[in-house]
Amino acid sequence: MDCDVNSRNDNPSKESFEPGAARFGNFINYYTFNSVSKRLQKIPSNLVLSFQKETVLCLDIGCNSGELTQGLYSHLTKNLDTSLEVYILGIDLDETLITRCKESNNYEGHITYQQMDIMSNTSVSQLESFLQKYNRTEFDLITCFSTTMWIHLNHGDNGLDNFLSTISKLGKYLLLEPQEWKSYKSALRRMTRLNREAFALEKLKTRDITNHLLQFLPQHGKNVYQCFGETSWGRSLFLFQDSS
Repeated sequence: MDCDVNSRNDNPSKESFEPGAARFGNFINYYTFNSVSKRLQKIPSNLVLSFQKETVLCLDIGCNSGELTQGLYSHLTKNLDTSLEVYILGIDLDETLITRCKESNNYEGHITYQQMDIMSNTSVSQLESFLQKYNRTEFDLITCFSTTMWIHLNHGDNGLDNFLSTISKLGKYLLLEPQEWKSYKSALRRMTRLNREAFALEKLKTRDITNHLLQFLPQHGKNVYQCFGETSWGRSLFLFQDSS
């Protein structure tokens, strides 16, 4: 593992943007202040070759307006043999953002977007229905870029753990970009500044998010396969895989 979790970049300027209050992280024009290309350059373009599948199924949780989802598809397929097909399902709880995704989708044959709250009681059955179209029971890759914090803030410690447990069962590989505690404080400040309902940070016992992932996921069948380094915002990109 290449990331030193004890010496991450703590550049506060990267958290000083003012996109407004978005309680679930569903910012409009999010990718104007968090570059797609700078995140993708950390991910090996030949990643899907290691899956050893002719058809690779990916799930992108919290896809926002879809720029990163489309960028990921392009990045992962640019050097592939034509016999390998990659299909991505992008989900977000914000219906307006999903509409934007569909309107700007340049890969309609390979990327599907669906409005879905991953924390709802029906999300697993919805995802299983998608998998059944390909006669599969799990995704080859689940990506979660800067989304764990919003799940944690809105659903608490138990909600975060339930989410991690769920995606561990649904995907063979997990590519996670967790936000650290300083991002939680920034989110609270934005809500407070705009007189919105504040997040109850004091109720959260899990505060070292990266170490929590590194301890929790192996207990649910996922070990760290690789760390791809840090993004320009000082967030690490971890790839977990089945421990079996």
